Amino acid sequence: MSGDNQFNVRLGRILSPNGTGCFVSFAGQVRRAAQRSSRSSGGRSRKQGVIAEQYFSRRVIVKVHLVKMGAYGKDAQRHHLDYIQRDSAAREGETGLLYSRDEVMIDSEEFHERGMDDRHQFRVIVSPEDGKELGDLRSYTRNVMAQMERDLGTKLDWVAANHYDTANPHSHVVIRGVTETGSTLIIPRDYISHGMREAAEHIATLELGPTTQIDVAKKLALSVRHDRFTSIDRDLLSKAQYQIVDLSKLPLDGSDWSQRFEKWRVKYLSSLGLAEKVGFGKWRLDDNFERTLRRMGDRSDILKAYHRAMARAKLDRSLDREPIYDPAEKLARPITGKVIEKGLLDDVNDRSYIVLDTMQGEALFVETGREANLAQIERGMVVTAGPQTYAPKASDRTIADIASKRDGIYSPSFHEMSDPSAREEFIKAHVRRLEAMRRVGHAERNSDGSWKVPKDYLKRAVKYEKSRSFGNPVKLDIRSRAPLKELTQTMGKTWLDTELTKGAAESDTSGFGQEVETLKAQRQKFLLSQKLIQRSSGVTQTTLDTLEKIDLDAAGKTLSEQIGKSYKAAPESGRISGIYREAIQRPSGKYAVIEKSKEFTLVPWRDTMDRNLGKSISGVVKGQTISWTLTKTRGQSIS
Repeated sequence: MSGDNQFNVRLGRILSPNGTGCFVSFAGQVRRAAQRSSRSSGGRSRKQGVIAEQYFSRRVIVKVHLVKMGAYGKDAQRHHLDYIQRDSAAREGETGLLYSRDEVMIDSEEFHERGMDDRHQFRVIVSPEDGKELGDLRSYTRNVMAQMERDLGTKLDWVAANHYDTANPHSHVVIRGVTETGSTLIIPRDYISHGMREAAEHIATLELGPTTQIDVAKKLALSVRHDRFTSIDRDLLSKAQYQIVDLSKLPLDGSDWSQRFEKWRVKYLSSLGLAEKVGFGKWRLDDNFERTLRRMGDRSDILKAYHRAMARAKLDRSLDREPIYDPAEKLARPITGKVIEKGLLDDVNDRSYIVLDTMQGEALFVETGREANLAQIERGMVVTAGPQTYAPKASDRTIADIASKRDGIYSPSFHEMSDPSAREEFIKAHVRRLEAMRRVGHAERNSDGSWKVPKDYLKRAVKYEKSRSFGNPVKLDIRSRAPLKELTQTMGKTWLDTELTKGAAESDTSGFGQEVETLKAQRQKFLLSQKLIQRSSGVTQTTLDTLEKIDLDAAGKTLSEQIGKSYKAAPESGRISGIYREAIQRPSGKYAVIEKSKEFTLVPWRDTMDRNLGKSISGVVKGQTISWTLTKTRGQSIS
């Protein structure tokens, strides 16, 4: 060919051989072949009297998470890159390494800097079920990423790290959100849901060969008596109707061989009290069937992580009761303690944990949900962990009350008539709450701007709060970021001061509780020496307010020299507005810097503020709270 007529050939997807023009994945071809085999022989060859061989694709778990690269996303991605490169995730004796298409030992900071202007990035976990059999997980991951590039029609900028510290070796991949031409990378929803997993399974099957029916049967047989949630249990739940599973009928799709394992499994579950026979071939599964099995399976992993943490901290605490904190228990109460360990229990399913040395003389394991929940928590901090509360907000109760008196209708004018003292911003916050509830089907907006509120609105509000708390099994509150020993002579409102206001100690006389009591006594002596308290009255709320003011005045003086503007204390009531410039950490807590043209002020920080870093916000001080209006599409209110 001449130089003027060059063209590049790029092979497309292999289409089905029957002429329909539909793409058939390798996994799909295997499944169809297995179905044809079972249908033609009924699962058994009539001529030879032996089981017809079936083949199955290798299974791979692929999880994808999109990260928006705002101010918060950039910091989160840097933290994630550091995490996936950690030494403990590598093979024994090796150092954690980042690699890409052609290189090993990639500089994570260089990759992070390249992606600072991305609109978004992707985090991907690729976990082959038979990852231990793959000779080179790095080569496998590169092959998967190469297949993704072919499917998406562009080169990808990515880095990955392999983790060998779990039962199944797996790879963490971070993909920049740009194509090779610099445009924004958009991955179709169907490809994220199915295509990436099928590509990974196809490559794993090519490298290891398909698994046979005998191989699958061996794995199922081993899991029959496992005290954890298994693939057999998942199949039982999918077949169950109203918790009743019927195994009396012989399946006609050739899967009768797998049904035997299901029958053996329910018999074993009955010995655990998780299944009950209610008829011929019919079993009723316990209402907490899945949750109980998952907790049983987790227990051994939890205890291993717990004992590693105790050994590392060189702590010896009594084990008079279960060392696992369960926030779902009816009598569960918040616990406060020092963080002696934090980590990931299962990074494939994004499950994190902390171990707290509590004030009651115990060390407890606390599962904390998503890894992102621990981004602000470090060893040595004092943290309170407690059950999540799903009660309706105060705004929900106000909305329901007004609607109940107006035939189920809420409107700003009705609100103003029922409460003439309500400010405009306060009423707008209720409208924004209704807008959020509308998006999930719990309210309806009328054409005149009023709202139709259902009679069971408060129950729906509880349901909504529960759905938002997915991946957050406990409520975490940081009490002290600095080590307690540093707080005894700090000029600011500290956690020790808050504890001193409670009077008699509720802590144990041993372990961390004893340490807290000793430091409280030292703190009280310091406050007496500074004439901030009287021996007769001790620490009061007035003391806390005074300490906070001293702390913020000192911070304001320092920032004033840096910013070149004067510091003005936040008002006790009224409006606050300005540009949210940054957040600072002080002994009294975390504060946001709100800057105006000639001055700035410091106000208590809220996590939702970070979405509006560098933008204008306004709020109304009412009592001890500030109702903020943030500049989003429809605004957002926080307190």
